[in-house]
Amino acid sequence: MSRKIFIFGLILGVLALVAGCNKNSTAPKENVSSIASEFGGYAPTDELPYFGDPTLAAKLGGDQPYTDAISLSPSLDSLVTTDSAAGIYAFRIVWGHLDYDSASTTPTDWSGSLKISRGAELVRRTINFEPSQDYILPRTDPTLVEWVSQTTVFHDGIFVNVYIPKADSGDTTPATITFTTAPFTFSYNLKDIQNLDTVYTLDDSSVVAITAIKYSRLFCPKGFLAGFWGTDSLGNGIFYGNWMTHNGIILGVVKGNWGIPDTAGNIQNIFVGKYIDITGKFEGLMKGTYGPRPNWHASDMGKRRAGGWFMGNFFNGDGGILGSLNGRYKSMPRWAEMGFFQGRWKVLCPSDSADDYESGD
Repeated sequence: MSRKIFIFGLILGVLALVAGCNKNSTAPKENVSSIASEFGGYAPTDELPYFGDPTLAAKLGGDQPYTDAISLSPSLDSLVTTDSAAGIYAFRIVWGHLDYDSASTTPTDWSGSLKISRGAELVRRTINFEPSQDYILPRTDPTLVEWVSQTTVFHDGIFVNVYIPKADSGDTTPATITFTTAPFTFSYNLKDIQNLDTVYTLDDSSVVAITAIKYSRLFCPKGFLAGFWGTDSLGNGIFYGNWMTHNGIILGVVKGNWGIPDTAGNIQNIFVGKYIDITGKFEGLMKGTYGPRPNWHASDMGKRRAGGWFMGNFFNGDGGILGSLNGRYKSMPRWAEMGFFQGRWKVLCPSDSADDYESGD
């Protein structure tokens, strides 16, 4: 019961802190037009849920909450509710085709595992798992998550929190995390991970993408955003996706445009957007830059940059900065098929100033 009370309080705390940063965020009516002109027409006003788009909820519904039996483990309870954890991490890992590939019809078997050397893992969400085909295997070991997964035109994935206990006195062995599947395997020392944003591209063009953060008990809100990045039928750059906490709670939805023209009609590498909660309440505006990223590591274990990068900030209704965000994207050459974006956000917090975002390979 103590763990349930703690987690419920943690959820309320995240919502309160984010709301506190965004207090009175909707601008006075006389300022709405001027603020909207700075953000590509996106105004600091409430919307209908999912921006009034009845198809958006279905498009973003692949991230589903998962009830993990390990959550009842006393060992996990002690890690979550005390200071015995040396590191608390969030991993969003997906595999398959991040951009929807209608030509990929041969199934790939991604059944595998995520193993840590000590501590406990808690599965928060499954991503695009199809009933009866994809599933988490029964869990008996808190250090091991196993699954059955097959992909064709799209991707699957998991959202996991990792709790690493402090090492015994004199033990200098680093804690590790290892992802194992038939198509691809990777391993990291967790002490080397502050933030992680990495895409591994395989020879058949499928990928394994990892986005991760280390979460501090100083409680500076941070989390993930992920969804679709592409063009509409008129060729305009668009994106939309979910806004999530560090423990996988979907707080709301983002929607925006990229490739914003200047007054002369010249396309600029600028994106703008808006963030609302799941009821449609205004939460923030978004603005930043994006650009291509070369395949710096194309010959290094198949690692290469996927598409490009984006970085920027999110703002309150008066245009004041609430926090920062960054990540990567990949658009499709065909407007009928959307690419992807994934990234991380964090609220500006002086006590967390050392926790800057870092890009992986």
